[in-house]
Amino acid sequence: MSGNTTSSLVLFRRIIREGSRFNGFTYGSWWRVNLRELFRENKNVSDPQQVKVLQDKTKSYRYFLKSSRDIQELLDSYNIGIPARERIEKSSARVGFKAPEWPEARDKRIQERIEQEKQQQQQQNNETK
Repeated sequence: MSGNTTSSLVLFRRIIREGSRFNGFTYGSWWRVNLRELFRENKNVSDPQQVKVLQDKTKSYRYFLKSSRDIQELLDSYNIGIPARERIEKSSARVGFKAPEWPEARDKRIQERIEQEKQQQQQQNNETK
C-alpha cells in the first residue's frame, strides 16, 4: 500500500469517526454512503498534486465537522437557547442534584391522588351496601 493510500484511508476513518460524533449526522447513513462513494470515485487518482488537493479538502471538511460539534457542545454547556426549566434541570444534573418538582407537576400529582382516593372510597361504599 502506498503512502498516499494509507494516509487517505486514515483520513477516511477519521472523517467517518468525526461524522459519527456530529449530532446532525446521527440520523441516517446518507452521509456515510456519499463519503464512501466520493472516496471510491477518486481511488484511482495517482497524481501526487491532485491527491494532496483531495486530502486537503477532506482535512478541511473534517475540521469543519469537528468545529461544528465543538460549537454545539459549547452552546449546550452555556445553555443558550434552552428554556429556563430545561436549563435548571441540566445544570442541577451536572452537579449531581435532581431538580425540584415543578409546581404544575406537583399539583397534577396531588389531583391524581385525590381522584384515586375518591374512587377507592366510592368502591368501598359500593361494597358495603
